[in-house]
Amino acid sequence: MDATGKKTPTPATGGDSDPAIRRPADARHALRYLDTDADFAAALEPLHDAQAIALDTEFMREKTYYAKLCLLQIASEHEVLLVDTLRIQDYHPLADLLRDAQVTKVFHAGGQDLEILYQACGAVVSSYFDTQDAAELLGYSSQIGYGALVSGELGVELSKSDSFTDWDRRPLTAAQLSYAADDVIWLLQLYPLLRDKLTRTGRLDWLREPFAAKTDLAVLDPDPRNAYLKVRRVSQLKGKRLAVVRELAAWREAEARRRNLPRRWVLSDESLIEVARRMPQTGEELVQIRGVDLHGRDRQDLLLAAVRAGQDLPQEEWPELKEGKRRARDVSAAVDLMAALVRCRAREADVSSTLLASRRQLEALALNPEADSPLLAGWRRELIGAELLQLLRGNLVLSLEGDRLKINNVAKDSE
Repeated sequence: MDATGKKTPTPATGGDSDPAIRRPADARHALRYLDTDADFAAALEPLHDAQAIALDTEFMREKTYYAKLCLLQIASEHEVLLVDTLRIQDYHPLADLLRDAQVTKVFHAGGQDLEILYQACGAVVSSYFDTQDAAELLGYSSQIGYGALVSGELGVELSKSDSFTDWDRRPLTAAQLSYAADDVIWLLQLYPLLRDKLTRTGRLDWLREPFAAKTDLAVLDPDPRNAYLKVRRVSQLKGKRLAVVRELAAWREAEARRRNLPRRWVLSDESLIEVARRMPQTGEELVQIRGVDLHGRDRQDLLLAAVRAGQDLPQEEWPELKEGKRRARDVSAAVDLMAALVRCRAREADVSSTLLASRRQLEALALNPEADSPLLAGWRRELIGAELLQLLRGNLVLSLEGDRLKINNVAKDSE
């Protein structure tokens, strides 16, 4: 590890002596381009016998609500399938494969891929493995990129020449297809290495929590009624206006999905907040708000109906943001000490400190040590949670010994 606590990549043994030299795609893998439903179904059928496959997607999303899946890459032990999803119509064979619990599906930072595949075929991926999450438990920095991880574990430097490809243009070049294949060829080689390292360190089970979170149907297909929680500056509203913005955000979400447009193209966050502030009752009042340009009386009526629905809610049904109570007292000093303890234990355990505990989680625990917290469950409680409680109770003392943090349990010392 380097001075920042991040793991220093180590070249793989054997092969090229200079890991910076670009290696070609693994010659053992044949590349097959699929653009018909029949070929797609026939190619996926044997994969049900594989122990693991690697998947990645190439997509475009700048002008739509739903991502436009342009290319799907699937690697098995000896073959890479490059699937032209602009021409595929029948996704049932893919849905069956994704649901097959006997086949491990390997991704890197697969959150968006899972969402896009769910949109394409309605399947929630079973037996999911994410190499980014695995790497964070092995000392790599938080949210490490695929190329950096391939370099660190395999000593291979991947090309970045086609990273900004317009994937919905056809035909794709040989260089683009090779770039896409690399995203899964090396991914399938990373999987056993990371899995075996986590098994030896007793940390493989630690991945259950992040994997379950990413494959949760509530994450893949979120409830539009919760869309208000992601509206910028929503914390500035409360009471009836917060109830109105919840209705407005749910309307915007449904409208964006129906028209397959980015949310901001339907109504920006800034305009959404301003409508909730003013609570207009007529179309004339509505169009006076900057940024509200709905191009149609029907849409104006629907938006005004959302405003009235929020206004008419009884007070006991108004939403309340948890963040509103966070600053009931100042816990910044406690959180600073807790963060120092977390960084110390993260370095010792060779894991990412941000994976171990976020500042928001530390703030919540400092405000209410009796509440449920992910820091007090599972492996996090053993690694850091129990000590954080001791620190909050005044039983731990942090001090400097040279340039190192020293942690003393005064409760034990006094026994």
